[in-house]
Amino acid sequence: MLTVDIDTGGTMTDALISEGTQLCSIKVDTTPHDYTVCFGEVLSEAARLTGYRDVREFLEHVKLIRWSSTITSNVLGERRGSKVGLLVTAGHERNLYANGRSFAIDEIVAEHNVVGLSKTAYAHEVLGVVKKLFEDGVRRICVSLQGAFPDNSAEIRVKQIIEDSYPDHYLGAVPVLLGSEMAQVLDDATRTHYSLINAYVHSQLAGSLFKAEDILKHELKWDGPLLVGHANGGVARIGKTKAVDTIESGPVFGMFGGAYMARQYKLDNVLCLDVGGTTAKASVIKNGKPLYRRGGEIIGIPVQTSFALLRTAVVGGGSIARPADDGSIELGPESMGASPGPACYGLGGGEATLTDALLLLGYLDPGNFLGGRRALDVDAATQAIQEKLAMPMRITVERAAGLIRDEAVGIIANLVKTTLAEAGLSAAQTALFAFGGNGPLFGALVASRLNIPHVHVFNLGPIFSAFGSAISDVVHVYERAVGDTKVDDVGVETIVSAVTGLLAQATRDLDAEGFLIAQSRFSVELETVNGTGQLAMINLTDISDINKRLIDGALHSTDPAERPVLVILVRLIARYPVGSFELTKVRPADAGAPRRVAQREILVGLEPTLAAIYAWPDLPLGAPVAGPTVVAGPTLTCLVPPGWQLAMDEFGTGTLSRQTAAGARSPRSKARETMHGL
Repeated sequence: MLTVDIDTGGTMTDALISEGTQLCSIKVDTTPHDYTVCFGEVLSEAARLTGYRDVREFLEHVKLIRWSSTITSNVLGERRGSKVGLLVTAGHERNLYANGRSFAIDEIVAEHNVVGLSKTAYAHEVLGVVKKLFEDGVRRICVSLQGAFPDNSAEIRVKQIIEDSYPDHYLGAVPVLLGSEMAQVLDDATRTHYSLINAYVHSQLAGSLFKAEDILKHELKWDGPLLVGHANGGVARIGKTKAVDTIESGPVFGMFGGAYMARQYKLDNVLCLDVGGTTAKASVIKNGKPLYRRGGEIIGIPVQTSFALLRTAVVGGGSIARPADDGSIELGPESMGASPGPACYGLGGGEATLTDALLLLGYLDPGNFLGGRRALDVDAATQAIQEKLAMPMRITVERAAGLIRDEAVGIIANLVKTTLAEAGLSAAQTALFAFGGNGPLFGALVASRLNIPHVHVFNLGPIFSAFGSAISDVVHVYERAVGDTKVDDVGVETIVSAVTGLLAQATRDLDAEGFLIAQSRFSVELETVNGTGQLAMINLTDISDINKRLIDGALHSTDPAERPVLVILVRLIARYPVGSFELTKVRPADAGAPRRVAQREILVGLEPTLAAIYAWPDLPLGAPVAGPTVVAGPTLTCLVPPGWQLAMDEFGTGTLSRQTAAGARSPRSKARETMHGL
């Protein structure tokens, strides 16, 4: 049986069709007006490529579909979410329990729609407030009261008052979300912000997911599971998904795909660089695992929960370039997206974009873009850059295109540099994974600036987030704050009680989704603070005997000088395996000479140079090609600059490294010879 993994980005929607190994990959334009359109186009293309008559026949052979996206991230970034009302404890209408005015005010909730309630608010007071919110057009209400976790009885009482007067079967019903149900943590501000964010993005995501599910079940008569990608690297059914769970799920799956590859190639430290049509993302792999951090921000709103170390620069193929006042180039943050797209798409876009520049620099083949499904218009790209940049700046079109490229390299290199610093990694001791539609074009250019020794590009690189989805399981993460619980006879019982409660909740959820408990795996993470005030994590991978001895055994591994150890949060991870993926060899063992398919002028420095063009699928194993070179596949283009070379392995992974000519002396050897007077 087949699995279908779909990743919807801001510009392109990618998919991987698999039965344990890669069958085919797909890229279509994202349709932001209705995400189910590109979802359906993926299924139609999948049916065609796998030889079935139509989508319905194709789906008869599909056991599950996993769908990750940046839908919620885009809604937040573009500020086009639902109109939300918020009820808080009186006195916290502006700070939302944080220090100073909350960034969420007037960003995702209007200040006049944040209302304070007294601790003993009567029903008429609550209903009077709600009536005013309704009259202002509010369609979702959050209730987040001070101190409402673990005892959320006050929030439940307010919710009951609202729902008694506005039943959910009435047309005037408005959903009520409780902060205590969105995030089970002691921090009042985190619960409040989580409920706000969830309410703000819920409608747009739910509309797409439910519509896709209806199409699958009612129009196409498919009864398999549609699983939604979560930011924890797992998937879950729609009914067990909060909108806030899905923020940046697509890029996070790229991070998990990078972790898989890091383990395959036994690389300890990896910086993953995902450059697409709208943004560039940087994330970190340490010891084969994605790096997560406690505490972070969502669009500037601080929340004390666990986040992937995933950083973003708003630059991609569709980024618009303009002259800056100081004579330099401004690139982004505005983007032309997939429609109308860059000028070279020929769909009506007239702005000069990064893709237009890459085309004029010779990196892209105008007749073989997206596997030949779209021809790029060189004249339109030339005209856009001429009018928008070259003429106002009084420079040549080629120079303008080079400046656009250099600005992109600078932005991306800075993103990589700051992410490495945040993770405490040295560039010289870290490998770079470059993927996404534009990652392989920038990998070596960025590595040159930062002294990164090796860049890896992948056969699956253009659909790397879909690949990360293909290796994912059903994952539910449950958290419960336990204050500062000292690990003694009393504290251990508190921890065990929390784990037991979360385990019961996870078991109920998995059973309701139709997943076998016997095949599920459960693990526990305890977030702790030791006697010196340092944060740490204790992992319990076997909870079959979760008791005092097990926890004591884990805690006794700590240095006595660091005690007492206080547990502040219990996290239970429930995992159900739904499929696997294995890399397969795609290159013959015998190495032949690389076969050049063409040559053309490209511009890497200030002067054009004649570059060999090779076909990615035909590049033989173990026969490196030296720059300046462009290696192109149906949906992948890799630039090999002068001084670099690309070698392919049997799995279709290319490694870019600095070129050492046969018989040439390395700089280190030359220095040694000089020292000895040779």
